[in-house]
Amino acid sequence: MGSVKIDIHEKERKYTQTYALNTPKGVARLLRDRYRIAERRFKGDTAASDILIDLASAIESAGLTQRQAEALALVHGKWQLTQSEAAEVMGVKQPMISQLLREVYGKLAAIYRKWNYGEFTVEYAEGDNNER
Repeated sequence: MGSVKIDIHEKERKYTQTYALNTPKGVARLLRDRYRIAERRFKGDTAASDILIDLASAIESAGLTQRQAEALALVHGKWQLTQSEAAEVMGVKQPMISQLLREVYGKLAAIYRKWNYGEFTVEYAEGDNNER
């Protein structure tokens, strides 16, 4: 006779993250998790693509200074540097990176407010990339 396997712990290995894009804190969380969200596209989550396209548009529309854009790229871009590492690369102290990023988060949140964005939720499963 056959057997059926039921994963009774499946829901325990999933969690959700809500991003309030109209707040600087929500934008910071989105930027922190953007690569994890990008991975969701490969699991059939088309909303993840929309989120990332809108993020790229918001960054373009935010009118970032060169220093703000550089700090954003170093910390939240492909390099994923710490603020201290980014400060070293940019030849400034870490508090300056923190200030630049706060300004970026504020500008992006203002763009999302202008677009009438609120919150969105992403569900992650065990095994999704949980780095940084």
